[in-house]
Amino acid sequence: MTDILNALQGTMQLESLAIFAIGTVVGIVIGIIPGLGTVMAVALLIPFTFGMEPEIGIGLLVAVFVGGVSGGCVTAILLRMPGTPSSVATVLDGFPLAQQGRGGEAIGNAVVASFIGTVMSTIALIIFAPLLADFALRFYFPEYVAVSLFALTAISAVSGPYLLRGMLAAMLGLLCSTFGISEADALPRFDFGIDAMQTGFGFVPAIMGLFAISQMMKLAGETNVAPEAGSAEFRAGLPSVRDIMGNATNYLRSGLIGTIIGVVPAVGAATAGLISYAQAKSWSKTPDKFGTGHVPGIIASETANNAVIGGALIIALTLGIPGDPTTAVLLGGLMIHGIAPGAQLFQNHPEVVYAIYFTMLFSSVVMALTLIVFMRPLARAALLPKHILIPCVSAIAIIGVYSINSNPFDLYVMLGFAFLGFVMERLQYPLPPLVLGLVLGPLIEGNFRKMIGQFGDLMPLVQRPIALTFMILTLLTIAFVLMRRMRRISK
Repeated sequence: MTDILNALQGTMQLESLAIFAIGTVVGIVIGIIPGLGTVMAVALLIPFTFGMEPEIGIGLLVAVFVGGVSGGCVTAILLRMPGTPSSVATVLDGFPLAQQGRGGEAIGNAVVASFIGTVMSTIALIIFAPLLADFALRFYFPEYVAVSLFALTAISAVSGPYLLRGMLAAMLGLLCSTFGISEADALPRFDFGIDAMQTGFGFVPAIMGLFAISQMMKLAGETNVAPEAGSAEFRAGLPSVRDIMGNATNYLRSGLIGTIIGVVPAVGAATAGLISYAQAKSWSKTPDKFGTGHVPGIIASETANNAVIGGALIIALTLGIPGDPTTAVLLGGLMIHGIAPGAQLFQNHPEVVYAIYFTMLFSSVVMALTLIVFMRPLARAALLPKHILIPCVSAIAIIGVYSINSNPFDLYVMLGFAFLGFVMERLQYPLPPLVLGLVLGPLIEGNFRKMIGQFGDLMPLVQRPIALTFMILTLLTIAFVLMRRMRRISK
């Protein structure tokens, strides 16, 4: 109790709260700008924490983390340009809502979902940290393969009515993920003698091209003076208590998915959002509405990707294992302050642990208030005429992509995927399965080859309990999807 009071005393001072609030707002702004991301934000702010008490400095980094993940939904909804990879699934229903003139409603639901997801994962972090950390420690090559195969079942949810085309798109994404030097044997593949190709296709340039630049190409070819959202009256609005209660199951399921995915190292918030979206569609009584501007789709994505924060921090704090690149930078921040992560952290520096808990809760409130206050001007961005919107969005995408590695090749990747996305949409091939393949490709290939190299066969997938559980879930999901589609055809 003394440790809790000491942590409260340090974090609840006006100066500390101001620092956390500023960090959250900075995270939101950086999350909105495509290509920057939470990793860069946290890394840039580490030097500013040197003169702070450890609990304040680490709390500032956590606040930026929370704000960055949440801010990515804004451009995903308004401009079809995910500010961060974690908001990829938000595009599927958020952008159609913005086109209907309901951008404020979409952002309102995304804000509430982000808040609930962060609070749920914080509670899980406080209560279940040792238990979930032990669960993550049990993941080995077969478990990663199994959970990745389960994630691929999201193809059915993000393909709309074109399941076969969605499967082909996902296969193309998996193929694109093999370009560059192989992680397993360090051999170059599909580089065509071009040195720049050895790095493969960056994920951020790819999604910027697929979703943002391809959409600008589409707008440029249309005859209307303004984007479709401009034809409808702007409506801002937070979900009512009744709406929130009506989606309680979706919030709970998505929060649990996000927290568990966050515990598993290297899987990430983008995968959590896509899996949660797939599960929400599978359990929905109106699955056909997903992808057309359906609020439950936004809830599933944003709740899950924010819940990843707490899950990733669980193994980072208890085991010293970074669940994603951002927590890896956070661990560096801890070590710079002379604090070693691991089991001893809770005994030697409990004030830092409790400060992280309080900061997550406080930052989630600041994040929600900031996005709510600026909801109307943000949503009105969708009303810009296209002769202003197209060059602004394109410039932001180019600057964001180039700022990652300062590599001109990334711009060519973005343009290549923009052309690919434009053609696929004209041919009515869904884009999200392609993104799913890009996300899961390295995870599946790397761990599958390591599993075969160590065990020699596929038997660990059914011999190890966790892997077997995910394989059973995969088969049940596939059977459920097929049965639902057969019933729909029979009608």
